[in-house]
Amino acid sequence: MTISALPDLADFPGVALSESDGVPVLLAPREGNLGAGIVFRVGTAHETLATSGITHLVEHLALRGQVLSEAHLNGQTHADVTVFHVAGSVHDVVSYLNDVCASLQDLPLDQIETEKDILRSEAEGRNPGFGGALRVNRHGARGYGLAGYGERGLDRITPAEVRQWAARMFTRENAVAWVTADALPAGLDLSLPSGERMYPPAVTDVLQGTPAYLSGLRDGVSLDALVPRGYPALLATGVVREVLHRDLRRSADIAQSLSVSYDHLDDELARVSVVVRAAEGRQDAAAGGLADALGGLRFHVTEDDLAAAREGMLEEMAEAAAAPAADLLPSLAYRMVTGRDLDGSDQARAAVEQVSANDVLGTMREVWGSALWYGPAPLDWAGMAPAPEQSPALAKGRSYPRIDVPDVSLVIGPDGVGSASPDGVVTVLFADCVLMETVPDGARVLTGADGFRVVIEPTLYRSLTVADIAASVDRHVPEDVVVHHPARAPQDIPVAVPPKKAGKVARSVWGTIERLIALWFGVFVLFVVAELIARELFGAELRLGFLPLLVLVATTVQLLRKRHGKGER
Repeated sequence: MTISALPDLADFPGVALSESDGVPVLLAPREGNLGAGIVFRVGTAHETLATSGITHLVEHLALRGQVLSEAHLNGQTHADVTVFHVAGSVHDVVSYLNDVCASLQDLPLDQIETEKDILRSEAEGRNPGFGGALRVNRHGARGYGLAGYGERGLDRITPAEVRQWAARMFTRENAVAWVTADALPAGLDLSLPSGERMYPPAVTDVLQGTPAYLSGLRDGVSLDALVPRGYPALLATGVVREVLHRDLRRSADIAQSLSVSYDHLDDELARVSVVVRAAEGRQDAAAGGLADALGGLRFHVTEDDLAAAREGMLEEMAEAAAAPAADLLPSLAYRMVTGRDLDGSDQARAAVEQVSANDVLGTMREVWGSALWYGPAPLDWAGMAPAPEQSPALAKGRSYPRIDVPDVSLVIGPDGVGSASPDGVVTVLFADCVLMETVPDGARVLTGADGFRVVIEPTLYRSLTVADIAASVDRHVPEDVVVHHPARAPQDIPVAVPPKKAGKVARSVWGTIERLIALWFGVFVLFVVAELIARELFGAELRLGFLPLLVLVATTVQLLRKRHGKGER
């Protein structure tokens, strides 16, 4: 990025553009302490699953030496950018930015294991939330889908890889800075290596068709949809917000809370996300209400709802335009580094005014048609199909039956691995494997680009050895997608317990009972018939006394002895 390639900022009065060591710097003065920051166009979605966590690790290492006590400083790693920001005195701001840029070129790699431990601790309290499952099932194990996996690559990332990632991504062509001052502070040094301008993360989509749904969410219902980016989509989110607040909160009290958001993804696409947290006991009503609301907006957008959404958006624009120019700097820096349009307030207002009900209607059809839902129960009734939970075909190779679940098997072949069960099949081809996790006891977990996983536990499958896995799996997987995890505690290693032959035992018991019933009934009938014949032919009673009972007891004991003998053999 060079200064000549940057857009004209005439639509943003009070904002000036300068540069420091080739890094564009946005300037606008304000009273009090300075605020400043630098944003880089690299985030978690630029990583691979096998290197996931590397950007966050660079951010932590770059801040390792910061010891400013009075300044407020921080770093944040997002899906598409990494931000370092500070507020304090001129000296604090200059020192912070200078130190960050210097540290990015000479990271304290001797502290890498300590920082990894800190990141692992942070991850324990992090919840991907409603969106995690949606991202994985929409995007697979790449790009924006990595948000649902956590930082799985930390155990394999080497100091050399960290150094290379910083040199490639944290460059002056990939950065925009800002300072709330009317001129560059004295002594500011944003020296960074030169590199290539980074592009947005790839927007992958592994769904086989939409609208689709996932089920099992307890707290409410959510969805995300991919739509053409622009003001019609922005205004459509406002219309959805208006309708849902009316239908699910004010009128029916179905939703405890709800949010509707619009996120820029690349030059063509944006994400529309809806999250509805249901009131207690109203989960199904929330899912039905959201489906009804969005389904209706495919066919009709009222002028009242459009007007309310437009008014709300114009009020937000007016507030932003009235705010001090310095308050716009972080947002402008983000928009510049990600290549977003820099429309001024007048231009943006005119664009919003031009959006018609038909424009919003078109976006709502895109929302419905591309939506992936996550709710408490299946949504087939709304015309949606379940999101894929199986692979198209099972890998071909040798089959290993599971010891404790005989109708489940693992398949290992020359092209990939798979698992088969009565519920379906899952396959990860070696050519599509983006991560293989290993532990010293021989277990493996392979993840494909589509997000499907196959777990290989040698203790659970008949005739499968660690040597088999090394020979048939490990040699086919590139080392740069392999993560070696520490040894598991012995109690965490699964142990297969062969199922008891419960069915056979049950059938044996019932068979014995049936035979006894038949025997007793037969003896009873025999003695009744004998008694009748004696009376009719001889006019006398047999007076057998306890003889029938003794016969029953003797034959029962003999039958049970035979059955017991068969069971022991």
